[in-house]
Parts: sequence; C-alpha cells; structure tokens
Amino acid sequence: MAELILRAEPRTILGKKVKQLRRNGRIPAVVYGPVLSETVSVSVDSREFDRFYHRAGHATLFTLKWEGGEQAVVIRDVQMDPVRQIPIHADFFAPNLRVVLTASVPINFHNEPEITDAILTHNLNELQVSALPAEIPQHIEVDLSSMTAVGDSVRAGDVSLPAGVTLITPEDEIIAILSGVAAAEEPEEVEAADEEAAEAVAEVGAEADSETSGESESGES
Repeated sequence: MAELILRAEPRTILGKKVKQLRRNGRIPAVVYGPVLSETVSVSVDSREFDRFYHRAGHATLFTLKWEGGEQAVVIRDVQMDPVRQIPIHADFFAPNLRVVLTASVPINFHNEPEITDAILTHNLNELQVSALPAEIPQHIEVDLSSMTAVGDSVRAGDVSLPAGVTLITPEDEIIAILSGVAAAEEPEEVEAADEEAAEAVAEVGAEADSETSGESESGES
C-alpha cells in the first residue's frame, strides 16, 4: 500500500489569532509525542485535512510533512465547530514505533443479512485494539454472512484480526444482532378492544345519570 502523506506548514500564529488561519482555509494543529523533544505548531489545508481524516480516521499511521521536518503520526484528536460540524483544530500524536499503542479502529461490515422478519442492529461501529503503531489496521472487516435467523449475533471475539493485533474490547461484546419484528395486533382484537372501551364508557355514563337523577328526586322531596 502506498505511503500516506499529509502536508502541513510551520505555524507561528498562536492563541486567538488562529481565527485568521481558519478564514484563510487552514486548520491550526500541533504535533507532539514521546519521540519529540517539544510540541510543534503547524497548520493544514482544511479541505485536504477533511478528506484525509475521513479516509484515515484516528488509527492509521501516516507521515506528516512540513518545511524543515516530517514525522510518523496518528490523528489523536479533532475539535469540531459545534454549529457547522467542520474541523477547527487537530492534534497529531507521534508515537514510539517500537511501543504498543491502543487505538479505536472503525468497523467495515460485509454481507449484511436481508431477512424480512428481522431487524439488523449495529451495536458497535469500532473496536479497541492494541498493536505496534505501524500494524494497527485502518479498518476492521466484519463478515455478517453467518447471521441467518432471529437471535443470531456477532461478538467482538468472533472477529479475525490481523497478525500482531490484540483485541481490547471485551470478547462477549455484541457487534451486531438480528432482532425479531414486533407482531402487529390483529384487526379483530383491536376492534374488540375498542368495543369494550366504548361499552365501559357508556356504563359509566349511565351510572352517572342515574346518580344525578336520584339526587334530583331527593332534593325535590
């Protein structure tokens, strides 16, 4: 697979002045980690980063390049604008490539069952795993072809992981499950229930009229 590269620019603009960067179509970011002696401030093109982030996610190791430096990193955190839901700041973490790293990896579902009397529910959209940074997969493939009847499920422990990758998510955690569709009430039952309710209302009304009539007669005597 071709090396993943994201290009950045050194950044001297800090604090509240970064608003100008954003207006110019760039996202302020920092690079930090155990292999760096100090935090490096950079910026990345907002459109390029948005495409890259959706492609790579949090788990993928890639090379961040800027004038005067480059570093193998993962995207550790992305701050989003709460209204426009676009990235406004990014943290790039530079790990020690010889030390195991824990990461949440997105799930790709395949062969989803098509059963008319069942509902497929995805309980998890990612799995937590640990591995050397370079061995953490971009996605984890989950095959749902074994799910053929209501009650069938796929759990975290059922998933095959690449060599060198260890599952951290509990093995009995349900990833996907087939649930039954609730049966609708029969028309006759609904009609009977409506009739019973109507009769009950009529009886209460009759009793109320009887009591009112009795009170009126007592008052006249």
